Amino acid sequence: MDRFTFLRSWALERRQAAESSEGFADFVVSFRSGKSAEDAQQALGDAVKRLAGAGLVVEARPALRAQRRGGYAAEAGRVLLFVTCPRARLEHEMRRSRVQDWLGGMVPLRRGDGGALEVDADVQEDPRRLLAGHDAGQIAVAERQRLVRRIIGGPRSEGGAEVAGDGVDVVALHDRRFNQQWLGHWARAWLIDGKGLQRIRGHFGDEIAMYFAFLQSYVLWLALPAAAGVLWWGAGRRFSWQFGVLLVLWSVVFTETWARREADIATSWGVRGVQHARDTRRAAFRPDRYVADPATGERVATFSAARRWLRRLAGVPVIAALALGMAALIGLIFALQTFISEFYAGPLAGVLGLVPVVLFSASLPALTALCTRVAAALTEYENYEYEAEHMAQLTAKIFVFRFLQDQLYLFLTAWVFVPHRDAFGAWVGGAYDALRSVLPLAPAHAGLKASATPAAQLVQSMLTSFVVTSQLVNMGTETVLPLLQRCRPGARHRMLASVFAVAPTAVDAWVESDASADAPADIQQQFVARVAEETALPAYTTFEDYAEMASQFARVAFFSVAWPLAPLAALLNNWLELRTDAAKICSATQRPPARRVESIGPWLHALRMMCWLSSITNALLVYQFHANCALLPHADPEALQHVGRTGLGFALAVLLFSEHAFLAVRWLVVQVMASWPAAHARIAERARAQSRRRWLDRASPMLRGLAGDSDEPQAEAAGDWRAEAERGRNILAGKVKTA
Repeated sequence: MDRFTFLRSWALERRQAAESSEGFADFVVSFRSGKSAEDAQQALGDAVKRLAGAGLVVEARPALRAQRRGGYAAEAGRVLLFVTCPRARLEHEMRRSRVQDWLGGMVPLRRGDGGALEVDADVQEDPRRLLAGHDAGQIAVAERQRLVRRIIGGPRSEGGAEVAGDGVDVVALHDRRFNQQWLGHWARAWLIDGKGLQRIRGHFGDEIAMYFAFLQSYVLWLALPAAAGVLWWGAGRRFSWQFGVLLVLWSVVFTETWARREADIATSWGVRGVQHARDTRRAAFRPDRYVADPATGERVATFSAARRWLRRLAGVPVIAALALGMAALIGLIFALQTFISEFYAGPLAGVLGLVPVVLFSASLPALTALCTRVAAALTEYENYEYEAEHMAQLTAKIFVFRFLQDQLYLFLTAWVFVPHRDAFGAWVGGAYDALRSVLPLAPAHAGLKASATPAAQLVQSMLTSFVVTSQLVNMGTETVLPLLQRCRPGARHRMLASVFAVAPTAVDAWVESDASADAPADIQQQFVARVAEETALPAYTTFEDYAEMASQFARVAFFSVAWPLAPLAALLNNWLELRTDAAKICSATQRPPARRVESIGPWLHALRMMCWLSSITNALLVYQFHANCALLPHADPEALQHVGRTGLGFALAVLLFSEHAFLAVRWLVVQVMASWPAAHARIAERARAQSRRRWLDRASPMLRGLAGDSDEPQAEAAGDWRAEAERGRNILAGKVKTA
């Protein structure tokens, strides 16, 4: 095998990283083409040319796969491009990024003498200082990755290589030493401290660090409803209106507190306002015209907002049709499950009870995948300029389907089947009689039974099964299953060796050696095979993890009055989730791309929407099933146990009252919290004060006087007035004497 410059530089950077506690930030472009050999060679040559033209160093190697009997074999049609960014090119991109941030309105910050954040007055005084002090060796690993990835995927009109598309994956290599230390720290720590969060941010970027900050904050806030739920459950109080009020108040305070905290985190990280700053355009963006920027006057590519809104409106019927189709499928499966569990008493009842589970497991993932592909195509059709806008719109579309998949079963149980179970039973009997008239069935209603499960117990059992089952399934599909797939028999690079470095490979031994000479052929082959296996892992996105937490938050806020232990189950699950998500990122997926974010994006709006819905669901559940509340109309005990309260008029009154009470409470919470300015607000006010002070220091005495900053102009004016008054008196006295 020929000289492998990338492997040697990678080893040197790994050893330097060990000394400076930093990682490495090189990329591998996995190129796979299903075209003909000539077309594939042309596409590969074009990609290498564009990467080199963008100032990057490229080495091509065939992807290798370890054989069961030893040795390595090349993967057909797959090539790995090892990409390195030279120091000068990286520093140029650093300067370009910082200038774009400043032009986009991001305020440069620095640490003051006391360690507090303050505005960088030097840059504010002279923006040319943005171009000074950029040492590529001093930036964090995640920031280097972000800049290099921007070069690789950015449009060629902005200096990028524009390497993207089908069959092309841009992957950063895992730092196994960091993974080992990070997971080892989790084995000893209960929570993430400030230094730990900064370490995650420095290695994986703002997006991953923000997710872990949110998850930990959610875990801590769950302690309140979990403790209260244990007390209510121990007292045997189900559907308590006091617990429902506590849940709604908790959800509001948590979401508003997190909104302040994420703003403070973004300010401390220096990314406040990053979503409004100009960044590299998406390579897939297709402008329809070029116009003059109203702020700068420069000619920029843009896409008509009217056309984009028309495209968004055109996608609404498609999303609605898919949502209705998913709701109909879930409704059919729910009806089948309810029939078998509540009404069917014939042969093979236990076996038939598994049919809805199989149907749900087989059909919903396929339908969800279809909906996701359609949502991605519609979002691409809407043609967003920047990645943040694109991901926000895609997330909003996909979450509609996730919400139906996760919550519709419980809604159907509580507000469709339970209030109308007698009508459902009559319809089942009528359908059976109709079939009996045309088919040789047993005597009338043989094999059927009346639905006798208490209404409250139905809701409780459904909630319990969903909470426990969903948590176990999520943990299995996200963590256990991918690890088992990586540990398939005959695989050369086991998960434990890759993540925990229990058994260092020959590559690791060579990396830790002097490495002054080129790596031997077997070392190069083993390294390429390991990289090929790593680039074949699924890509990691925060969507699934945020969606899981949002769905769990909805169940806790919506239905915990039925099972008060639901917050405790969520708390325990999420404490473990902090660790399993770290293990998943380190071992079961590709290394996440470093992205800058200042918030959790559209998920905060989703949480606020679910807070509003929780005020309705809690009120309706208490109205339906609370037995002894003096504020509710009296209900027959037998009817209350069978179907609950079903008065539509009173239910609407309860709904309207609870919704308006929620709006009042949320307004009050926001006003109370606004009385204590957040950290980001204090920094912004300090920045404005510093800006005013610098202006006043350069202003003339009269301008300072007009601004109320000095008494000198007033004193001068007062002195002039006294002199003129004295002169007037003297003139008057002279005239009098003359007269």
